[in-house]
Amino acid sequence: MAYQVLARKWRPKQFEEVVGQSHVTRTLQNAIKQDKLAHAYLFTGTRGVGKTSIARLFAKAIRCENRKSDFNPCLICPSCKDIDSGSSMDYTEIDGASNNSVDDIRALIDNVQYLPTRGKHKIYVIDEVHMLSVSAFNALLKTLEEPPAHAIFILATTDPHKLLGTVISRCQRYDFKNVPTDVLSKHVEHIAKVEGITFSTPKIAHKLAELGKGSVRDTLSIFDQVLGLSGNNTITEESLTLALGLASGSAMKALLSSLLTGEAKTCSKIYKQLIEENIDLKKLCDQILDAFYIVINSIDDQELLYKEENISRGSLEDISISELFWIYETLAKDFNWALSTMNPDKVVLIILQKICLRRSILNGDDLKLGEIPQTGKSEIVSPVMKSAPIAAPKKARSWNDFLTYLTQTSPATSANLGHANLLHEIDPNSVPLTIEVAFPEEASVFKEYVDERETWARLKNHLADFFELDIEKINFKTHLLTQAEKIDKNFKTKVELDDEAMNNRNEARRQKILNDPFVKEAEKIFNSKIDKIILK
Repeated sequence: MAYQVLARKWRPKQFEEVVGQSHVTRTLQNAIKQDKLAHAYLFTGTRGVGKTSIARLFAKAIRCENRKSDFNPCLICPSCKDIDSGSSMDYTEIDGASNNSVDDIRALIDNVQYLPTRGKHKIYVIDEVHMLSVSAFNALLKTLEEPPAHAIFILATTDPHKLLGTVISRCQRYDFKNVPTDVLSKHVEHIAKVEGITFSTPKIAHKLAELGKGSVRDTLSIFDQVLGLSGNNTITEESLTLALGLASGSAMKALLSSLLTGEAKTCSKIYKQLIEENIDLKKLCDQILDAFYIVINSIDDQELLYKEENISRGSLEDISISELFWIYETLAKDFNWALSTMNPDKVVLIILQKICLRRSILNGDDLKLGEIPQTGKSEIVSPVMKSAPIAAPKKARSWNDFLTYLTQTSPATSANLGHANLLHEIDPNSVPLTIEVAFPEEASVFKEYVDERETWARLKNHLADFFELDIEKINFKTHLLTQAEKIDKNFKTKVELDDEAMNNRNEARRQKILNDPFVKEAEKIFNSKIDKIILK
């Protein structure tokens, strides 16, 4: 037998199996019990919440020849089987999107006049009824108002506001709810138990329910998608994020924490890494908003947030609820705009940096590029909170940190020094401070630039500012190494070291991909080998 997707396999066959719509199912069962069937019903609600499934279930229960004592269909009588197989002469289900002309509706109306071949009722289900043309609606109106006694219409729609008021007024209306996440989560857990599927952590069932956004069908479709990538009927967080193109929980924790504490560079680094991993930008924006929503709703129970590893401990120390609301509102508005721009990935990066620097921006501080704080939380004051004097952080004093600082204050000089490196490690506590850098012979042009009088003077000033020393206490020297000296000293420039580190990272990424169990499984299935890996 061909594989049947979970959404079809687990379509409810009894009223009690319907998820999250008990207010509808109880009413329909009572209508059957009391023999008070209306001639027209309108089922409204978002996609995947059970409108069509309940319509079929209700139709079977009405026409069932051996109805159960709880007014569920027996599922084994000829009427039930005919509806299931789509061969019933007395049950018609049409799609309003593809049968929306006035001729289609006239053909249906002509059929309504005939008595049922078996039982008391003929039932007509029109799905996506809002897609009918105006003339088709007008043709249907009279029949809806005064149908033959044996005819029952069930109309289903996701957009009731598109229906004519005259149509709505002729129907009993049932509004279907989005299914709560907790209810969906329990449904997923039940299906997993019956199907023999295991989750590496209980969070996964809840995450699948969250991604379903109130829709049973969407939740089960996502469940199926993730299951397709998972081996041995076991779903892990890695397979979940990989299958759906989502950021991992650890990445989201680090990103959210950096946004809360105002660490702009850390936030940018994490974001760029996620983009390089081809994480879907819209999904990432949704994840960020969902994460902030969870924080806001759990603000009175911060320990739970830390326990569930939503954020790093201490991330909420100096943040008020009003500031969180401002962040959420700003992100919601800006993301909506960013995703419609020509370069959405770059725009989102700027938005995240703006959130990190929110307190400086709202205070009206005129920050220069070299003054961007690394911990916006501790260095600047939010207008939504009382200000308090906070000590300035200690400056880093390593050579690499100086080059980072120089990138913001004098990019050209920093780029030239990238083709050099220290001959000896510096002692930041020594006075005078001696710094000796060497350029390889092939990079003599970069040494010449640094040795120019104006460049030299600016560089000495930057060194004095960064290391907080008088300029006369800075002893800076440059050297030129021959190829033999470079080999003898095993000397590498910063550019060479950075390239080497990047190559190592890329090779590690290649090996990780080659050794990934899903890739290995795919090679087995297709009896092939990976020929090329292109890293972006």
